[in-house]
Amino acid sequence: MSSITKKANGSYVVRVSTGKDYKGKYTSVSKVFRPSKPNLSYASLQRELNMFRENLELQVQNGDITSPNSVPKDHRRTLFEDFCKIFLEIKKTEISPATHAFYAKIIEQHLIPTYGKMHMDEFRIRHVQDFIQFIVSKRREDFHGLGQPVATSTVKRYTTVFRSILSLAYKMEYMDIDISCSRRLVFPQEQRKEVEVYNEAEVRQILSALLEEPIYIRALIEVAFFTGCRRGEIVGLKWDDIDFENHRLYVRRSIYKLHGEKAKEKPPKTKSSLRNMVIPQRLIDTLKEYKDYQNKYIAMMGNGWNALNYVFTEIDGHVMNPQTPTKQFDHFLKRHDIRHLKFHGLRHTSATMLLANGCDIKTVSSRLGHSDLETTNIYVHTIDESDKGAADTFDRIYTSFTGLC
Repeated sequence: MSSITKKANGSYVVRVSTGKDYKGKYTSVSKVFRPSKPNLSYASLQRELNMFRENLELQVQNGDITSPNSVPKDHRRTLFEDFCKIFLEIKKTEISPATHAFYAKIIEQHLIPTYGKMHMDEFRIRHVQDFIQFIVSKRREDFHGLGQPVATSTVKRYTTVFRSILSLAYKMEYMDIDISCSRRLVFPQEQRKEVEVYNEAEVRQILSALLEEPIYIRALIEVAFFTGCRRGEIVGLKWDDIDFENHRLYVRRSIYKLHGEKAKEKPPKTKSSLRNMVIPQRLIDTLKEYKDYQNKYIAMMGNGWNALNYVFTEIDGHVMNPQTPTKQFDHFLKRHDIRHLKFHGLRHTSATMLLANGCDIKTVSSRLGHSDLETTNIYVHTIDESDKGAADTFDRIYTSFTGLC
Protein backbone atom coordinates (compact mmCIF):
# COMPACT_ATOMS: atom_id res chain seq x y z
CA MET A 1 0.00 0.00 0.00
CA SER A 2 1.12 3.56 -0.67
CA SER A 3 -0.11 7.10 -0.20
CA ILE A 4 0.78 10.47 -1.73
CA THR A 5 0.50 13.77 0.13
CA LYS A 6 1.00 17.17 -1.52
CA LYS A 7 3.09 19.74 0.38
CA ALA A 8 2.64 23.51 0.35
CA ASN A 9 5.95 24.04 -1.47
CA GLY A 10 4.81 21.98 -4.48
CA SER A 11 6.62 18.77 -3.52
CA TYR A 12 4.96 15.42 -2.67
CA VAL A 13 5.56 12.91 0.15
CA VAL A 14 5.25 9.33 -1.11
CA ARG A 15 4.76 6.79 1.69
CA VAL A 16 4.96 3.00 1.15
CA SER A 17 4.02 0.33 3.67
CA THR A 18 6.83 -2.04 4.75
CA GLY A 19 4.60 -4.46 6.65
CA LYS A 20 4.88 -4.90 10.41
CA ASP A 21 7.71 -4.65 12.87
CA TYR A 22 8.67 -7.26 15.44
CA LYS A 23 5.97 -5.93 17.77
CA GLY A 24 3.25 -6.32 15.16
CA LYS A 25 2.89 -2.58 14.44
CA TYR A 26 2.54 -1.34 10.86
CA THR A 27 5.66 0.41 9.49
CA SER A 28 6.41 2.47 6.39
CA VAL A 29 9.09 4.43 4.54
CA SER A 30 8.66 7.77 2.82
CA LYS A 31 10.50 9.87 0.24
CA VAL A 32 9.97 13.38 -1.10
CA PHE A 33 9.14 13.74 -4.81
CA ARG A 34 9.86 17.00 -6.64
CA PRO A 35 8.54 17.49 -10.22
CA SER A 36 11.15 17.91 -12.99
CA LYS A 37 9.62 21.27 -13.97
CA PRO A 38 7.59 23.81 -11.99
CA ASN A 39 4.63 23.97 -14.39
CA LEU A 40 4.13 20.42 -15.62
CA SER A 41 0.79 19.48 -17.15
CA TYR A 42 -1.49 17.32 -14.98
CA ALA A 43 -0.84 14.25 -17.17
CA SER A 44 2.94 14.69 -17.07
CA LEU A 45 2.90 15.26 -13.31
CA GLN A 46 0.86 12.10 -12.73
CA ARG A 47 3.20 10.11 -14.96
CA GLU A 48 6.34 11.23 -13.04
CA LEU A 49 4.64 10.79 -9.69
CA ASN A 50 3.50 7.23 -10.52
CA MET A 51 6.96 6.27 -11.77
CA PHE A 52 8.49 7.61 -8.53
CA ARG A 53 5.95 5.70 -6.43
CA GLU A 54 6.40 2.45 -8.38
CA ASN A 55 10.17 2.69 -8.06
CA LEU A 56 9.90 3.20 -4.29
CA GLU A 57 7.50 0.24 -3.97
CA LEU A 58 9.93 -1.93 -5.96
CA GLN A 59 12.82 -1.00 -3.67
CA VAL A 60 10.74 -1.90 -0.64
CA GLN A 61 9.58 -5.16 -2.22
CA ASN A 62 13.18 -6.15 -3.01
CA GLY A 63 14.29 -5.28 0.51
CA ASP A 64 16.60 -2.51 -0.68
CA ILE A 65 14.76 -0.05 1.58
CA THR A 66 13.29 -1.05 4.96
CA SER A 67 11.82 0.74 7.92
CA PRO A 68 14.22 0.90 10.92
CA ASN A 69 11.86 -1.30 12.93
CA SER A 70 10.64 -3.57 10.14
CA VAL A 71 10.92 -7.35 10.14
CA PRO A 72 14.15 -8.51 8.41
CA LYS A 73 13.93 -9.41 4.74
CA ASP A 74 14.49 -13.10 5.42
CA HIS A 75 12.04 -13.29 8.33
CA ARG A 76 10.14 -16.17 6.74
CA ARG A 77 13.23 -18.28 7.41
CA THR A 78 13.07 -17.46 11.11
CA LEU A 79 13.14 -20.56 13.31
CA PHE A 80 9.97 -21.37 15.23
CA GLU A 81 11.85 -21.36 18.55
CA ASP A 82 13.11 -17.83 17.83
CA PHE A 83 9.68 -16.53 16.88
CA CYS A 84 8.25 -17.99 20.11
CA LYS A 85 10.46 -15.54 22.03
CA ILE A 86 8.97 -12.65 20.05
CA PHE A 87 5.48 -14.05 20.60
CA LEU A 88 5.84 -14.31 24.38
CA GLU A 89 7.31 -10.81 24.61
CA ILE A 90 4.37 -9.29 22.70
CA LYS A 91 1.79 -11.28 24.66
CA LYS A 92 3.09 -10.00 28.01
CA THR A 93 0.89 -6.93 27.72
CA GLU A 94 -2.14 -8.71 26.26
CA ILE A 95 -2.82 -11.65 28.57
CA SER A 96 -2.77 -12.27 32.31
CA PRO A 97 0.47 -13.37 34.00
CA ALA A 98 -1.01 -16.80 34.75
CA THR A 99 -2.05 -17.31 31.12
CA HIS A 100 1.37 -16.09 29.96
CA ALA A 101 3.04 -18.65 32.24
CA PHE A 102 0.76 -21.36 30.81
CA TYR A 103 1.66 -20.37 27.23
CA ALA A 104 5.37 -20.41 28.08
CA LYS A 105 5.02 -23.87 29.64
CA ILE A 106 3.27 -25.38 26.60
CA ILE A 107 5.82 -23.81 24.26
CA GLU A 108 8.79 -25.09 26.24
CA GLN A 109 7.49 -28.57 27.04
CA HIS A 110 5.55 -29.53 23.90
CA LEU A 111 6.05 -27.17 20.95
CA ILE A 112 9.77 -26.35 20.93
CA PRO A 113 10.91 -30.01 21.21
CA THR A 114 8.89 -30.90 18.09
CA TYR A 115 8.80 -27.76 15.93
CA GLY A 116 11.63 -25.60 17.29
CA LYS A 117 13.98 -26.04 14.31
CA MET A 118 11.32 -25.55 11.63
CA HIS A 119 11.29 -22.30 9.65
CA MET A 120 8.11 -20.24 9.84
CA ASP A 121 7.41 -20.58 6.11
CA GLU A 122 7.42 -24.39 6.41
CA PHE A 123 4.30 -24.68 8.57
CA ARG A 124 1.12 -26.14 7.13
CA ILE A 125 -2.25 -27.16 8.53
CA ARG A 126 -1.08 -30.75 8.94
CA HIS A 127 1.41 -29.64 11.60
CA VAL A 128 -1.40 -28.23 13.74
CA GLN A 129 -3.45 -31.39 13.19
CA ASP A 130 -0.45 -33.54 14.14
CA PHE A 131 -0.18 -31.58 17.40
CA ILE A 132 -3.87 -32.16 18.10
CA GLN A 133 -3.41 -35.90 17.59
CA PHE A 134 -0.33 -35.84 19.83
CA ILE A 135 -2.31 -34.30 22.70
CA VAL A 136 -5.23 -36.68 22.12
CA SER A 137 -2.87 -39.66 22.31
CA LYS A 138 -1.59 -38.66 25.73
CA ARG A 139 -3.19 -39.92 28.92
CA ARG A 140 -4.08 -37.73 31.81
CA GLU A 141 -1.18 -39.04 33.86
CA ASP A 142 1.06 -37.10 31.48
CA PHE A 143 -0.66 -33.87 32.47
CA HIS A 144 -2.54 -34.26 35.74
CA GLY A 145 -1.57 -37.62 37.21
CA LEU A 146 -4.81 -39.34 36.20
CA GLY A 147 -4.97 -42.36 33.92
CA GLN A 148 -7.88 -41.22 31.73
CA PRO A 149 -8.16 -39.79 28.22
CA VAL A 150 -7.40 -36.08 27.92
CA ALA A 151 -10.57 -33.96 27.89
CA THR A 152 -11.50 -32.21 24.66
CA SER A 153 -11.31 -28.87 26.46
CA THR A 154 -7.67 -29.62 27.37
CA VAL A 155 -6.85 -30.52 23.75
CA LYS A 156 -8.36 -27.22 22.57
CA ARG A 157 -6.60 -25.23 25.28
CA TYR A 158 -3.18 -26.64 24.34
CA THR A 159 -3.86 -26.20 20.62
CA THR A 160 -4.92 -22.58 21.19
CA VAL A 161 -1.34 -21.79 22.19
CA PHE A 162 0.02 -23.20 18.92
CA ARG A 163 -2.63 -21.46 16.84
CA SER A 164 -2.04 -18.13 18.58
CA ILE A 165 1.65 -18.29 17.68
CA LEU A 166 0.89 -19.05 14.02
CA SER A 167 -1.79 -16.35 13.88
CA LEU A 168 0.63 -13.68 15.09
CA ALA A 169 3.30 -14.96 12.68
CA TYR A 170 0.88 -14.49 9.79
CA LYS A 171 -0.12 -10.99 10.93
CA MET A 172 3.55 -10.02 11.18
CA GLU A 173 4.23 -11.51 7.72
CA TYR A 174 6.49 -14.31 8.93
CA MET A 175 4.10 -16.60 7.03
CA ASP A 176 2.28 -16.21 3.71
CA ILE A 177 -0.80 -18.21 4.72
CA ASP A 178 -2.98 -18.10 7.80
CA ILE A 179 -3.36 -21.67 9.02
CA SER A 180 -4.39 -20.79 12.56
CA CYS A 181 -8.13 -20.50 11.96
CA SER A 182 -8.65 -23.30 9.44
CA ARG A 183 -11.98 -25.09 9.62
CA ARG A 184 -10.22 -28.18 8.33
CA LEU A 185 -8.80 -28.92 11.78
CA VAL A 186 -10.47 -31.90 13.43
CA PHE A 187 -10.90 -32.07 17.19
CA PRO A 188 -12.21 -35.03 19.21
CA GLN A 189 -15.93 -35.01 19.80
CA GLU A 190 -16.70 -32.99 22.89
CA GLN A 191 -18.50 -34.80 25.66
CA ARG A 192 -20.80 -32.41 27.50
CA LYS A 193 -19.69 -32.60 31.10
CA GLU A 194 -22.46 -32.13 33.61
CA VAL A 195 -21.79 -29.36 36.10
CA GLU A 196 -21.43 -30.81 39.60
CA VAL A 197 -23.44 -28.93 42.21
CA TYR A 198 -24.81 -29.51 45.69
CA ASN A 199 -28.52 -30.23 45.97
CA GLU A 200 -30.81 -28.36 48.36
CA ALA A 201 -30.42 -30.91 51.16
CA GLU A 202 -26.62 -30.69 50.92
CA VAL A 203 -26.75 -26.87 50.90
CA ARG A 204 -28.77 -26.95 54.11
CA GLN A 205 -26.21 -29.38 55.55
CA ILE A 206 -23.34 -27.06 54.60
CA LEU A 207 -24.98 -23.91 55.99
CA SER A 208 -25.83 -25.72 59.21
CA ALA A 209 -22.32 -27.16 59.59
CA LEU A 210 -20.80 -23.70 59.11
CA LEU A 211 -22.40 -22.54 62.35
CA GLU A 212 -20.05 -24.94 64.15
CA GLU A 213 -16.95 -23.58 62.38
CA PRO A 214 -14.54 -20.78 63.36
CA ILE A 215 -15.72 -17.44 62.00
CA TYR A 216 -12.87 -17.16 59.47
CA ILE A 217 -13.88 -20.49 57.87
CA ARG A 218 -17.56 -19.59 57.92
CA ALA A 219 -16.92 -16.19 56.30
CA LEU A 220 -14.79 -17.65 53.50
CA ILE A 221 -17.26 -20.37 52.50
CA GLU A 222 -20.32 -18.16 52.84
CA VAL A 223 -18.80 -15.50 50.58
CA ALA A 224 -18.15 -18.20 47.97
CA PHE A 225 -21.69 -19.58 48.17
CA PHE A 226 -23.71 -16.37 48.52
CA THR A 227 -21.80 -14.43 45.83
CA GLY A 228 -20.64 -17.10 43.37
CA CYS A 229 -17.31 -15.27 43.07
CA ARG A 230 -14.22 -16.97 41.70
CA ARG A 231 -11.53 -18.07 44.17
CA GLY A 232 -9.05 -15.37 43.13
CA GLU A 233 -11.76 -12.70 43.41
CA ILE A 234 -12.67 -13.80 46.94
CA VAL A 235 -9.06 -13.74 48.09
CA GLY A 236 -8.69 -10.32 46.46
CA LEU A 237 -11.50 -8.70 48.46
CA LYS A 238 -10.63 -5.75 50.69
CA TRP A 239 -12.80 -4.32 53.43
CA ASP A 240 -13.43 -1.25 51.27
CA ASP A 241 -15.21 -3.60 48.84
CA ILE A 242 -17.89 -4.42 51.43
CA ASP A 243 -20.68 -1.86 51.77
CA PHE A 244 -22.36 -2.98 54.99
CA GLU A 245 -24.97 -0.21 54.91
CA ASN A 246 -26.26 -1.00 51.42
CA HIS A 247 -25.60 -4.74 51.52
CA ARG A 248 -23.27 -4.62 48.52
CA LEU A 249 -20.05 -6.40 47.63
CA TYR A 250 -17.70 -5.02 44.93
CA VAL A 251 -15.36 -7.20 42.84
CA ARG A 252 -12.43 -5.00 41.81
CA ARG A 253 -9.40 -7.30 41.61
CA SER A 254 -8.25 -10.91 41.57
CA ILE A 255 -5.25 -12.69 43.08
CA TYR A 256 -2.96 -15.08 41.25
CA LYS A 257 0.18 -16.94 42.24
CA LEU A 258 2.80 -18.32 39.90
CA HIS A 259 4.98 -21.23 40.97
CA GLY A 260 7.83 -20.07 43.21
CA GLU A 261 6.51 -16.51 43.45
CA LYS A 262 4.38 -14.57 45.94
CA ALA A 263 0.68 -13.99 45.40
CA LYS A 264 -0.02 -10.83 43.38
CA GLU A 265 -2.97 -8.69 42.34
CA LYS A 266 -4.36 -8.38 38.81
CA PRO A 267 -7.56 -7.00 37.27
CA PRO A 268 -10.50 -9.45 37.23
CA LYS A 269 -10.76 -11.98 34.39
CA THR A 270 -12.80 -9.79 31.99
CA LYS A 271 -14.42 -6.35 31.94
CA SER A 272 -17.66 -8.07 32.95
CA SER A 273 -15.88 -9.39 36.04
CA LEU A 274 -15.65 -5.85 37.44
CA ARG A 275 -19.03 -5.85 39.16
CA ASN A 276 -21.00 -5.38 42.34
CA MET A 277 -23.90 -7.29 43.81
CA VAL A 278 -26.37 -7.23 46.67
CA ILE A 279 -25.58 -9.77 49.39
CA PRO A 280 -28.00 -11.33 51.93
CA GLN A 281 -28.33 -10.36 55.58
CA ARG A 282 -26.79 -13.62 56.78
CA LEU A 283 -23.57 -12.83 54.92
CA ILE A 284 -23.58 -9.24 56.22
CA ASP A 285 -23.89 -10.54 59.79
CA THR A 286 -21.13 -13.09 59.23
CA LEU A 287 -18.76 -10.50 57.76
CA LYS A 288 -19.40 -8.07 60.64
CA GLU A 289 -18.61 -10.80 63.16
CA TYR A 290 -15.50 -11.76 61.18
CA LYS A 291 -14.32 -8.12 61.04
CA ASP A 292 -14.62 -7.83 64.83
CA TYR A 293 -12.62 -11.05 65.18
CA GLN A 294 -9.95 -9.79 62.77
CA ASN A 295 -9.68 -6.41 64.56
CA LYS A 296 -8.99 -8.19 67.87
CA TYR A 297 -6.38 -10.34 66.18
CA ILE A 298 -4.73 -7.25 64.63
CA ALA A 299 -4.53 -5.60 68.05
CA MET A 300 -2.85 -8.72 69.44
CA MET A 301 -0.34 -8.85 66.53
CA GLY A 302 0.69 -5.18 66.93
CA ASN A 303 3.65 -4.34 64.68
CA GLY A 304 3.67 -7.87 63.31
CA TRP A 305 0.55 -7.14 61.26
CA ASN A 306 0.75 -5.83 57.69
CA ALA A 307 -2.16 -3.42 57.28
CA LEU A 308 -3.08 -4.16 53.65
CA ASN A 309 -6.86 -4.20 54.32
CA TYR A 310 -7.53 -7.64 52.80
CA VAL A 311 -10.60 -9.49 54.08
CA PHE A 312 -8.95 -12.91 53.92
CA THR A 313 -5.29 -12.99 54.86
CA GLU A 314 -2.31 -15.02 55.90
CA ILE A 315 -1.42 -14.86 59.62
CA ASP A 316 0.57 -11.64 59.15
CA GLY A 317 -1.98 -9.69 57.10
CA HIS A 318 -0.54 -10.40 53.67
CA VAL A 319 -2.94 -11.52 50.95
CA MET A 320 -4.07 -15.13 51.25
CA ASN A 321 -2.57 -17.72 48.91
CA PRO A 322 -5.36 -18.47 46.36
CA GLN A 323 -4.81 -22.19 46.98
CA THR A 324 -5.73 -21.86 50.67
CA PRO A 325 -9.55 -21.68 50.21
CA THR A 326 -9.46 -25.01 48.38
CA LYS A 327 -7.55 -26.67 51.24
CA GLN A 328 -9.77 -25.17 53.93
CA PHE A 329 -12.94 -26.23 52.10
CA ASP A 330 -11.61 -29.79 51.67
CA HIS A 331 -10.93 -30.04 55.42
CA PHE A 332 -14.37 -28.61 56.21
CA LEU A 333 -16.12 -31.23 54.05
CA LYS A 334 -14.18 -34.07 55.69
CA ARG A 335 -14.93 -32.81 59.21
CA HIS A 336 -18.67 -32.88 58.52
CA ASP A 337 -18.81 -35.92 56.22
CA ILE A 338 -20.23 -33.92 53.31
CA ARG A 339 -19.91 -35.03 49.68
CA HIS A 340 -16.70 -33.67 48.19
CA LEU A 341 -16.80 -31.10 45.41
CA LYS A 342 -14.12 -28.65 44.41
CA PHE A 343 -14.22 -25.19 45.99
CA HIS A 344 -15.34 -23.93 42.56
CA GLY A 345 -18.42 -26.13 43.04
CA LEU A 346 -19.76 -23.47 45.42
CA ARG A 347 -19.82 -21.03 42.49
CA HIS A 348 -21.70 -23.58 40.36
CA THR A 349 -24.11 -24.29 43.21
CA SER A 350 -24.75 -20.59 43.82
CA ALA A 351 -25.71 -20.03 40.18
CA THR A 352 -27.86 -23.15 39.95
CA MET A 353 -29.74 -22.37 43.18
CA LEU A 354 -30.56 -18.85 41.96
CA LEU A 355 -31.84 -20.08 38.59
CA ALA A 356 -33.80 -22.95 40.12
CA ASN A 357 -35.56 -20.51 42.46
CA GLY A 358 -36.72 -18.08 39.79
CA CYS A 359 -33.85 -15.63 39.34
CA ASP A 360 -33.50 -14.61 35.68
CA ILE A 361 -30.43 -15.72 33.75
CA LYS A 362 -29.24 -12.17 32.97
CA THR A 363 -29.04 -11.31 36.68
CA VAL A 364 -27.22 -14.55 37.46
CA SER A 365 -24.80 -13.94 34.60
CA SER A 366 -24.10 -10.43 35.94
CA ARG A 367 -23.44 -11.72 39.47
CA LEU A 368 -21.04 -14.35 38.16
CA GLY A 369 -19.19 -11.85 35.98
CA HIS A 370 -19.78 -13.77 32.76
CA SER A 371 -19.08 -11.92 29.52
CA ASP A 372 -22.02 -13.57 27.72
CA LEU A 373 -25.19 -15.48 28.54
CA GLU A 374 -23.97 -18.56 26.65
CA THR A 375 -21.52 -19.28 29.46
CA THR A 376 -24.29 -19.07 32.06
CA ASN A 377 -26.44 -21.48 30.04
CA ILE A 378 -24.45 -24.45 31.40
CA TYR A 379 -26.39 -24.01 34.64
CA VAL A 380 -29.72 -23.89 32.81
CA HIS A 381 -28.77 -27.22 31.24
CA THR A 382 -28.22 -28.68 34.72
CA ILE A 383 -31.66 -27.51 35.84
CA ASP A 384 -33.27 -28.86 32.65
CA GLU A 385 -31.73 -32.27 33.33
CA SER A 386 -33.10 -32.25 36.88
CA ASP A 387 -36.51 -31.16 35.62
CA LYS A 388 -36.51 -33.94 33.03
CA GLY A 389 -35.72 -36.38 35.82
CA ALA A 390 -38.79 -35.16 37.68
CA ALA A 391 -40.97 -35.66 34.59
CA ASP A 392 -39.57 -39.17 34.09
CA THR A 393 -40.55 -39.96 37.67
CA PHE A 394 -44.18 -39.04 36.93
CA ASP A 395 -44.06 -41.24 33.81
CA ARG A 396 -42.96 -44.19 35.92
CA ILE A 397 -45.68 -43.48 38.51
CA TYR A 398 -48.34 -43.23 35.79
CA THR A 399 -47.17 -46.49 34.19
CA SER A 400 -47.34 -48.30 37.52
CA PHE A 401 -50.86 -46.99 38.12
CA THR A 402 -52.16 -47.91 34.67
CA GLY A 403 -50.62 -51.35 35.00
CA LEU A 404 -52.79 -51.98 38.05
CA CYS A 405 -55.99 -51.08 36.23
